[in-house]
Amino acid sequence: MLDRSLRHRVLVTRPIAEDAMRRLDTFFEVETRLDDRVPDADELVRWLAGKAGVIADSRFVFDAPVVQQLPMLKAICNLDAAHDNLDLSLLTRAGIRATNTPERGSAAQALEAASEQAWLILHRLLQQRVPEAQAQGRYSAQWSRRVTLAAPLKTLAVAFTVDDALSQALALSAAAERANVLMPQGSSGGSSSAVTRLDRAALWRDADVVVLGGDLAAAPVSMADMAMLKPSAVVLNLAGVNALAPEVWDDAGLRARIEGGAARPDGGGVQAAPDLQSAARVTAENLIAALGFGRNGWHPAHLLNPDILCDSCC
Repeated sequence: MLDRSLRHRVLVTRPIAEDAMRRLDTFFEVETRLDDRVPDADELVRWLAGKAGVIADSRFVFDAPVVQQLPMLKAICNLDAAHDNLDLSLLTRAGIRATNTPERGSAAQALEAASEQAWLILHRLLQQRVPEAQAQGRYSAQWSRRVTLAAPLKTLAVAFTVDDALSQALALSAAAERANVLMPQGSSGGSSSAVTRLDRAALWRDADVVVLGGDLAAAPVSMADMAMLKPSAVVLNLAGVNALAPEVWDDAGLRARIEGGAARPDGGGVQAAPDLQSAARVTAENLIAALGFGRNGWHPAHLLNPDILCDSCC
């Protein structure tokens, strides 16, 4: 846990869920102003003196007279989808990240919920495959070289069979954990510096976890694909039953290597997670990331002024 004397100070101006407050308190010194009123510009400046971030809503106006008096402010996170209160050009020039929160039931919120649930599974699979420091790598007739392995996730590779929005969100999380991200040749998703693009055979051969996404019914995973996997590798199926050929499901040994949030012919699979994406939770994660913490550090999921990234972190 961070030394409290070194923590950023942040302000929360609206009531938020208890779990979101606990999450913020892990990283920051949190001050609250919960009297459900909107201060004038002078009072808002006083509230935010010495603060690095704020959770507010679209009633709080951050224009030039306010922003120019807040040199320590680095993140403004709206609790609602609207952002008419933010001068994004001004905030970008001032080095302040701004975020909003997708409306409940929107496509953006659904994607966020799906990626959060999928990441919980993917992260577990990766952690289970972190080799012990200085352990000898597995080998067989197909994998004949012994290698000395180190402990971090950077020794592991996650392969994505498509580059849809969900896969891109998971790839960003995996890269933040320093895993190696593999995507198909010809795909455009992900930062070019963080992604290795391979043909289909190399993708399956090099991966520790293969993530199935998108619609694969036209070209489902075959027995030949599964045969290329490392002995310890697994498949995370987020694409549904038809993503894998029937003969793969019929093989008990292969079926045991398939995990995921998608349905299975045997009725298994991961049940729907509780609502992880309340507005409070999303906004709290936006603030944590906007100030450089968490797995999406400097890259909050709902950043409104992405041009700021070029000068401040990348």
